[in-house]
Amino acid sequence: MRVLCLGLDGADYDLVRELLPQGRLPTLAKLARQGTFGPLRSTIPAFTPTAWSSLLTGLNPAGHGIFAFTSNPNRGGGRLESAASRAGAPLWRYLGAADIKSAFVTVPFTHPPEPLKGILVTGFGGPRRPEIVPLPARNAILGAHPDLRVSRHPSDLSDFKAAAATLADHVEEIADVCLLVLELEPELGFLCVDFMSSDIAGHLAWHRLDANHPAHRSDDARDELVQVYEAVDAACGRLIEQAEWLWGEEPTVLVISDHGMKPTHWLFHANRWLEEAGYLRFRDRAAAPAPEDAAAYAPEIADDLPDKQAPFVEIDFSATRAYSFGYGGQIYLGEVVGAEGDRRLAEEVAEALADVSHPESGAPAFAVLRKEELYHGFYLDKAPELVLLPHDERIHVDSSGQGWTEAFQRHDRLFARGTAHFSGQHAVTGILAAAGPGIANMDLPHGCEITQIPATILALHGIAARLDASAIEPMLDITSSGERREVGPVDQKPVERAVYTPDEERMIVERLRDLGYE
Repeated sequence: MRVLCLGLDGADYDLVRELLPQGRLPTLAKLARQGTFGPLRSTIPAFTPTAWSSLLTGLNPAGHGIFAFTSNPNRGGGRLESAASRAGAPLWRYLGAADIKSAFVTVPFTHPPEPLKGILVTGFGGPRRPEIVPLPARNAILGAHPDLRVSRHPSDLSDFKAAAATLADHVEEIADVCLLVLELEPELGFLCVDFMSSDIAGHLAWHRLDANHPAHRSDDARDELVQVYEAVDAACGRLIEQAEWLWGEEPTVLVISDHGMKPTHWLFHANRWLEEAGYLRFRDRAAAPAPEDAAAYAPEIADDLPDKQAPFVEIDFSATRAYSFGYGGQIYLGEVVGAEGDRRLAEEVAEALADVSHPESGAPAFAVLRKEELYHGFYLDKAPELVLLPHDERIHVDSSGQGWTEAFQRHDRLFARGTAHFSGQHAVTGILAAAGPGIANMDLPHGCEITQIPATILALHGIAARLDASAIEPMLDITSSGERREVGPVDQKPVERAVYTPDEERMIVERLRDLGYE
């Protein structure tokens, strides 16, 4: 069986469901008619490094140990995370053990690359210029695309027509890389690609599509976000057609998104709220040093736009009992003051956060989840004690170290950098569409999660593996895949080697801050 896994990064279930009957996503619509389609729940937090690590390994975040781009320095880390620091076996190890060749193209968190039976083009969460293995594939791909990048972040946000064209052009380039990979490895059993442009478009352009967005201006109303979705849908259609022609058989196709994306109407500055509630103390609110020019390893972003938002300030951990770190509402108890294991304090903070009101409706704004409800595994100590999930996903929980003066902020102004840079932010519900051999024609069962995707892919190849989450059995036509066999042994340990120099790490973190991720 030949399988394609195509990533429409950050594609939101509600938006896709709205676009399907309009005829704007014909490839997805065809897969939905012939197979299955429905919501796919992301990891908590619904964040690129965390979600893709679960999709690659089949482990929950406490199993693979990745909760953000950087590990919390108060939890024994203090480094930039990468595929080398992630535990669990990525899919290519299981497939290789079964003598199945695979290829991964710009899939996030695959840097640094490791040898595999197939081809690997590293993705977001590493160098902007991808590393490619093996060497013959690197030479062929970079020969055809000498300026290849894992993503393209438009540099001129005053011209959204040009920005959308930049994102769509990158979709075309990555699709072309996939076609080249199919030719370089004609015996591939599995190809996985991620199109990051749809995620970037969601971050940058939701306010132009959403007429109710606080930053929306009627004279700037456009659908660039949808245009990028259309570009990815068209690229997926071409890949499916080309794969079927090259392979001489119908491929099994999965189109997935690692998380959803909602327009941000309000920012909830978690650390400012914790300061007001008496749980956190900042040091002097002095402005941070001016950012330096973009580094070769860092995400691209314009450097010449005015930026007058709140400066970054340092938390005084010697006087802090609770703080927010990372992305997606992660709340940690203060390690320096000995609060980490204080269950009473955790409940006190949880109850106080549960009483926070929605700025418009007055209803409770958040569901407050405990770590024991969400996680299990060797890296449970790295997990936050609490996670805030907005009932209304138009609220974005900001965990940055910026010194805001109010906890809730109506998001009516977009900045060049930082947490207020984006008009859309990640949401929990992405998409899964699938069709072809081995896929049943049915509605996707309720409650499917991204962590189930690896077991599902392995099941399509007739492989059984002991992962945190089982395959999505109802969507599988078991008569097509046959009896499953275990393979092994498959190494589960992280490589744990240094990936970046200290200077590279510093520059990457600065650019992640510019993008509102730190």
